[in-house]
Order: sequence, then C-alpha cells, then structure tokens
Amino acid sequence: MDRTTFTYLPQPQRREEIERVLRALSEDGTSVDELESAVVDIKEEAGRRADDGSILPGSPHNDEAAEKLAEAAACMANSAGGGALVVGVDDKTGRIIGAETDPQWLRSRIYDLTERKLTVQVDRVAAGGAELLIIEVPQALEPVPYRGTYQHRVDARCVPATRTELMGALFANLAADPSNMPSQTLVNSIAPSAMETLRGRLSDNDSPKAELPMRDLLGRLGLVAEDGEHLNKAGEMLLAVRRQPAIDYSYRHVPGGPSIARILEGGRSLLEEALTVEARANDHNFVTEVTIGLQVHKVWAIPRRSLREALLNAVCHREWSLPGPTVVEHIGNHFRVTSPGGLIGGVTETNIITHHSVPRYRTLMNALRLIGLVEQEGVGVDMMFAEMIRIGSRPPAITALPDPAVRIDLYGQTVNENWYRLFADLEPPRGRDDVDAALLVWRGAQPQSPFLTSESCAPLLQRSRGDTEAALRRVAEYRLATPGAPLLAPLAVPHDTPAAWQLSPQAKAALGLQPGAESGEWALAWARERGRISSGEYRELAGVSAATATNRLKEMARQGWLVPSSDAGRGRGFHYLPAR
Repeated sequence: MDRTTFTYLPQPQRREEIERVLRALSEDGTSVDELESAVVDIKEEAGRRADDGSILPGSPHNDEAAEKLAEAAACMANSAGGGALVVGVDDKTGRIIGAETDPQWLRSRIYDLTERKLTVQVDRVAAGGAELLIIEVPQALEPVPYRGTYQHRVDARCVPATRTELMGALFANLAADPSNMPSQTLVNSIAPSAMETLRGRLSDNDSPKAELPMRDLLGRLGLVAEDGEHLNKAGEMLLAVRRQPAIDYSYRHVPGGPSIARILEGGRSLLEEALTVEARANDHNFVTEVTIGLQVHKVWAIPRRSLREALLNAVCHREWSLPGPTVVEHIGNHFRVTSPGGLIGGVTETNIITHHSVPRYRTLMNALRLIGLVEQEGVGVDMMFAEMIRIGSRPPAITALPDPAVRIDLYGQTVNENWYRLFADLEPPRGRDDVDAALLVWRGAQPQSPFLTSESCAPLLQRSRGDTEAALRRVAEYRLATPGAPLLAPLAVPHDTPAAWQLSPQAKAALGLQPGAESGEWALAWARERGRISSGEYRELAGVSAATATNRLKEMARQGWLVPSSDAGRGRGFHYLPAR
C-alpha cells in the first residue's frame, strides 16, 4: 500500500464536496459515477426494493440499511480525511428516493457494528422533494473493521486491505491524529484574550514558557503547523474563536429546580470557555476545613482536581466531528459531564482505570498537559477515583451511552472527616494516592460485602484475579500511623482456600462504621464464592459471638439457603455449603 495515495481533506472542503453533490443531484442528467469521489459515496437505502423494482416504505430502524452503511462508513474511516455518505439516492440512475432511517438510531447502530470504534454524524437534508441522510465520517484513529474485515477508499471504490497494511500506511502517519493536521487559521489571528488566558495559566503554574514570544510559545506547546504560519488543528481547537459554544453548563440547587447559573456562549476560544466553566462550577462547590495536627485542609465537596479532570478530559476526548456542546449538569454536589463520541482504543467502562490512555486527539491532549490543565497520561482517571473515595463519596461512574456518548458522574458530598483522616494517616505516604487502596477500603466498608478476595474485588479494581491478589497483599501492608495498626486484617480461612481480608477493627473504628443489620446476603455471597462457610468464618466477618454465628447459619439452612456438610451438624471441620 503506497502512502502517497493518502491526501488529507480538511473538513470544510469535505462539506463543499457534499454541497456540490447535493446541487448536482437536483439536476437531471448527472450520473452517480460522475458525482462519487474518494470522499463522497452515494448510497440507496437498503431493504426498500420490492421484487418488481419499486420502492417500498422505509422504517426508522432499518437494520439491513444500517449493515450496508456501517460497512461503507468503516471503509471511509480507514481513508485519509474520512468522507461522507449521501443516502437516499438510486445509485444507478441518480434519482432521489429519500431515506427514512432514524438518524440517532443509525449513528448508534453504526457504532455497534464497527466494534464501537467509529462515531459518525448523521443529519437529514431536504433535496428534490424528499429527505436524504448525510453521514459524515471522520478519519479513524485506528483501523476500523466491519465483520472482521478491513477496507479503505481508493478513488471512488472501497478495496480490501489488511490491518497490517493500514497500520503501515495511513495509521503510521500523523494523519491518524486529526489534531496534528494543519488548519486554515493563521497564528496571528489568535484573539488577544485567548493568548492572555494561556499565559495566565502558565504563569499560575510557574512555567517559564509564559514569557516566550507568541510563536515560540505555541511551538513549544505543539500547536503550530509545519509552515509556521498556521495553527494545527489542536491550536485551532484550543485558541481560535468559536462561533458555537463548546460547553453547555448549568447549575441547579436540586434536581428539577430552576437553573441558578447557565453558561452557553460562543465568540471565544475553547480554553477561555473551559476555564470560565471551571471557575463557575467551583463557585458552587462547597468547601469544608479539616484540621489535622497543626494543618488546616480545605476540602471541596467535589475535589477541584477531579472536577477539572472530568471537565477537561470530556472536552479533549470528545468526538469533535460531531456538532453540539459537551453538556455539564451541576446539581447540588452532583457533577455530570456528557460528551459526544464513544470510548476508543479498546477502553471500556470495565477497564478504564487500568487500560493505558488512548487520546482521540494526541496533540491537543499533550498541549493541555503542558499547560497544566490535565493530569499526566494514565493518572487522571485513577486520581478521580481515589479523590472521591477519600472524602467518603462513592467512586465516579463512567458510562458509555448508546448515542454514542460518554458520561462521567462525580457524586460530591460534604467531606466525611473520618474518611479523610484515615487516608491522610496512611503509611507509607504512597498509600494515600493508591487507587487500589481507596477502592478496597470503599468495598470493605460496604455492609453487604465486608470481605475482600481476589475473586470479589477483581471487577472493582478492573484487574485479573492474579493482579487483584497482588494488590490486596500490597494494600494489606499499609498501616494507620496513629494507632500503628494494619489497614486490612487477614481472615482465618482453610489453608487450601484463597486468602481473604477485611478492614481491620482499627480501620473500621477510624471510619466510624457501625455494625449493620445482618441480612445473610453477604454470608451467602461468601459461601457461593468460596464453596463453603463455617461458623468461625461467619463470626470473624460479622463480629458476633460463636453462639450467634452458629444460630445464624442454622437459620439460613432452615430457610434453604445453605446445606450442612454432614448430617451430624457439628464437629471438627463442619461447615455449610451453598444450596444449589
């Protein structure tokens, strides 16, 4: 595969091509072959032809059409600059037929059919007395498959390729990072307010870059195209004046209440907009002072670093080929950010803590790190989880929505001083920033699951069982400095069964945990995971007397949840088994 066959087509030129095709379709005598190109593919909506060739009524959820269009979109995404599909045209005669598939459903379906690697924009346009669908396809960041195979666009055709061939050509080129491509925006056209904001942020971080001449500063941040005169796309995205707002922020005291603050303003740069939203969100971010020794700690209901990371990550990871702003809903102490575009590069809801960072726009992300607005690679998500748990909150929720979009929920709260003090007291100090430690403490504090094992904790830590056991053993070495007690205490289990831990009595006391009502659910969960439960194990887990433990297990057996291991119902080694 020859790299010279790839020529980047900037987005405005792609849209000019779409307009050219739409105008031509409205004229008689223009063939589809004349209109199609490397960046525009004309399609009929599949599944609407009767046996006699007549056109049948369409359907909002046309899966046959979605399959065909997902294949064509994957091909276009594997081509330099991406392209567009014009849907609803007889691809032999050029006659406008119309398309009736629901745009939002189709976008979600294409995302699923391309192994959740491709987010497209689907719009309806009026043409020739009917409605067409325009599917804009961005160039992908990695090869996009359809049904396990790969294609790319050569002239007006899709031709097969292997993943290796694509990786050796288009995706080995910097074109695979759309934010590093040249823009049409001149360096000298940056608004003074944007440069002032940029220098201010660098000065706040004591960066010597703040004093550099403008061109040198932008070059150090990687925001200038190769010609030195224009910004690259990252520079344009971050510093150029935007006509449409990139962020829609609102604050309400309570769900359903009136909007107390709203920011939805264009006419400035993304950098200015993001910092304005961050500042306004922190105006509504309640702060508590916690005294530890001689130090007074200011602790926010939503930790400020976590708030910034959620906001800035959503802005720079979103799919910028899609219109519409990143939506920030701030309700009381609940901070929710929803950004267009799905997770990429193998990142999922179930591995986002441990998967290596896969930025959609590497150059933009790197600039934000150099400016000091996002954490270093691979640290941001971990930090959010650890910070939220340290104030006594539940972990963040990161959800992939079917649109596709990604939603981050931070459940802020007035700091629980017991939790804050426990983490501040951990030794060695590295334990205070250990996301595994934070998650294990949170899990161990849940009354319905007080035990910590490699099997029960692996999904929470997003690790393999082997790595989870290693994490448990590492965290078990952490200690509370003040009483000099371990953070975790091992449970006495039979030597031929996997190790298990729970929060130590000193850790439970430090957190102010009260004994919960015994429901038997956690005991049954233990029995199912371990294949057995004894009165000794129940006694340790529940913190009750031997007699109480024995009676509780007998009652669970009478209710049919457990089965005794022998008819004798007593004796050395006696235990209960989970009922099948």
